[in-house]
Formats: sequence, C-alpha cells, structure tokens
Amino acid sequence: MKKYLLLIIIVLLITGCTFNKENDIKEVSNEPDITPKPVDTYKDDNPIEVGLYMNGKLVHEYETKIVDEEDIASFDVYFTNEEDVGSSSTKKNFNKYYNNYENIDKYKIGYYISFETADEKKEVILLDPSKMYDLYYIFTYLYDDIHQADGAWYSHVEMEDVKDDTIYSSIKLYAGGKTDKITSPITLTVFTYDDEDDFDENGYYRGNSSYTVTIKNS
Repeated sequence: MKKYLLLIIIVLLITGCTFNKENDIKEVSNEPDITPKPVDTYKDDNPIEVGLYMNGKLVHEYETKIVDEEDIASFDVYFTNEEDVGSSSTKKNFNKYYNNYENIDKYKIGYYISFETADEKKEVILLDPSKMYDLYYIFTYLYDDIHQADGAWYSHVEMEDVKDDTIYSSIKLYAGGKTDKITSPITLTVFTYDDEDDFDENGYYRGNSSYTVTIKNS
C-alpha cells in the first residue's frame, strides 16, 4: 500500500513539473510581432508655385524697424515665383497667375508664422481670420483683394465675412505691443492646400506648395 501511495506521489510530482516547464516556455517565447502597422500613403500632387510679393517683386528677406502699434509689413500672394511680375496691382497679378492653372478652385491659401521670445516659441497656422490675435505680440490681418470692386476701399477679413469663395490673397503683420520681447527674426510661410491630408498629425503643413520669407528687426 505504501509503495502504491509513493508511486502516485511521484507521478503527480513529475506531471506538475512538466506543466510548469511548458508554461515557462510559453512565457519567454520571442515570436515576432506580425501586427500590421499603418502605412502613410500621402502624396501631394499640388501643382501650384507660390510666392510672397511686395510692390510686384518677390521677397526673399525683409528688414524693417518694428515699432509697437504700427504696421510691420504687408505681402501679396501670387501663384508664381517670378522675381518681378511687372505690376503692383494685387488683384490683377493674382488673377493673371491664378488663371495659368486648371482645376485649382479646390486649393486654398494658408499661412504659418513663428518667432522666439525669451520664454517660448510663438507660432500660429492661419487658415482663416479666427487666430489673428493668437501671437499676442503680432496681429495677423488677412485680406481678400480679389472679390472687391476696382478702386473700392476694404478692410481685412473678419470671421463673419468668410464665404466659400474667400481668397486670402494678402496678409498684413501689425505690431500689437511689447515687440521688444521678440528675440528672433519672424518667419512667414504661405502655402496652398486642398484638404486635411496636407497637414500632419500635429497640424503642420507637409505639402510641396509653399514659400517662406524671413523678417528681421533692424
């Protein structure tokens, strides 16, 4: 009888050890992770060349004395990179180069502005007038020079003025106050886009239709 009990105990011990070893093997398994990862298939086919102009001339770098509560600079947007477009008429020049393209009604104009202060980096992406005061030190005024009667006076676009066909064909930077806190040049980028795919997961433009000007305080 004792031999029989001893035999049962030995069998149970062997079985228990075998079970644990199998579990241990499963726990340390290094099988490769075959979970499919998302693939970014973004491809920008935007054909538009774009530039920032002042008095009909392409601006590469702009230097001015920045004074609180005064204009810093105004820039026109044309769909070209020609150095001199031969005219200072924003509406005329815009339409001239806009009409060189086909099927571009879906594209819109946006802006990105950034600069440094002693404490932080200030930046804003402008797709409409809703963020015109977000930079605090600098106000950003957008204009639709295209849908205006020739010779008429008009102001910057407010949110209540925005329509489906509004075109932000020019931008004015205005020194709101305490601009002495700005410690770097101001970077102004214009870009054209057609949908949300043209922006990355952080909201930054990633397309190929853009132009940048650096504005320095003299």
